[in-house]
This record gives sequence, structure tokens and C-alpha cells, in this order.
Amino acid sequence: MNDNKARWSFPFRGVLVFLFCAWLAGCASNKPQIKMREETHFAALKTFYVQPPLNSFNPTLEQHMASTITTVLQGKGLTAAGEDEADIKVGFFPSSRVEEGGSSVSIGLGTGVFGRSGGISLGSIFSVPVGEQVTEYQNLQIEVVQDGEFIYSAAGSAELEANDSISVQQALSELVVTLLQPFPANRSN
Repeated sequence: MNDNKARWSFPFRGVLVFLFCAWLAGCASNKPQIKMREETHFAALKTFYVQPPLNSFNPTLEQHMASTITTVLQGKGLTAAGEDEADIKVGFFPSSRVEEGGSSVSIGLGTGVFGRSGGISLGSIFSVPVGEQVTEYQNLQIEVVQDGEFIYSAAGSAELEANDSISVQQALSELVVTLLQPFPANRSN
């Protein structure tokens, strides 16, 4: 009874470790990366200026992102100001990426002899392609600068279900909100 229990527990543990690692890799792939400079006194910040992106690619989407950033920061108690009067400058850098991957099914053929202390397996495994899979992502990086130093940096990506302009705009809006959510609010204004 103990031998049977020991034999089944090792493969079961291996499968659990594999599933945990796969789950962990899947969760980490789209998680935003956010950093704040700890010594910054965020409560003293009153005004901001949203700079146009350095990598201009679509003026309509850029205007929408600048508007969304402005709305989020105003919701946190900051006031929009001109470039020269602002306490902080907010820059954003949108980009897109496409990942291609194929799906396949593995088929194993063969025979095996397994004993108490070892085993022999003869055969092979065939991998049959099932189809191509293309996933498109919209990436966004937001940088907040005060007096020439970065005080807040956030980068993330959103998987696009469709690549029409409305879907991209919605994905970017959600991504802006996610990336600026941890930015400290200033409710004293």
C-alpha cells in the first residue's frame, strides 16, 4: 500500500509543480510594472502638463490618451497647467507588438516496460501543427518627471481582441487607468 501511494504521489506532485509554473508565467506576462521614487513628496504636487509622445503614430489616439491621462490625474486632485507652470511633466510612449505562435498537438506512439527499479521506453512523439495563432498587444509607458528626475514610471500592455481603432482606443483607455491607479492622490487641492 505504501509503495503504491509513493508511486502515485511523485507524478502528481510533478503535475502540480508544472501547472503552478504555467499559471505563474501566464499571470506575469501582462502585469504592469510600476515604480515610484520613494523620497518624492507627492502631496506637494499641484499641477501637471501632458507632453505629446516622442513616437507619434496616430494623432487621434494620442489626443485621446492625453485626454484620458488628464482626466485620471484631475481625478486624483491635480490641475492641468502650461508646460512652464507645471510641477510635473507627464510623458507617454505607445507602441504595439505582435506575437506569433503556433498551436500543436503531441501524439506519442510506442511501448514501454517499467519495473520496480527502472524502465525502458521505445517509441516516438509526433507534433502535429493545428494552426497559426497571432496575438496583438498595445503597449504603453507613462513617465512622470519633476525637475528633470523621474518620480513615477509605469509600463504595461493590453491584449487586443480586435485591431480596429475603437477597440485600440478602449484598450488604451483601460491601460492608462490601470497604469495611473497607484499614482498618489492629492485631495488637498
